[in-house]
Amino acid sequence: MTRTGLRQHAQGFTLIELMITVMVLGILAAIAYPQYGQYVTKARRTEAKAALARVQGAQERYFTVNNKYSSNPADLKVLACAAQTTGSGDTCDQGSHVITIAVTGGADATGYTLTATPKLADALCGNLGIDNLNNKTETGTGSQADCW
Repeated sequence: MTRTGLRQHAQGFTLIELMITVMVLGILAAIAYPQYGQYVTKARRTEAKAALARVQGAQERYFTVNNKYSSNPADLKVLACAAQTTGSGDTCDQGSHVITIAVTGGADATGYTLTATPKLADALCGNLGIDNLNNKTETGTGSQADCW
């Protein structure tokens, strides 16, 4: 039974309900987005460490045959990103880091240092590096436990 003068139940949302919903979504996004960014950065670091391990293994195989290390990625026959390699080492356009190879020990090339430089800034770890003695380095503000 309806009385005249009383309004019918309105259907839809009030402005206050809509504003509360937007505010809750904003708070959730403010919390979730930085966490997402941290996970993406960690995934990129893991990708870089895997690439460094591939090049490190290729260097050791090359050393076994030639009794010296190489700074030329073509000599190492490292395959990455659908079998494409570039002059900078184990990397391609899809990679998150650029791997560079520096040999040490003069003409004998008795050692090497691999460096993974991120394409997007990583303040915590910066460049990741590893040498033939498995010494690990990072140039960022984080510790080895944070980065490796």
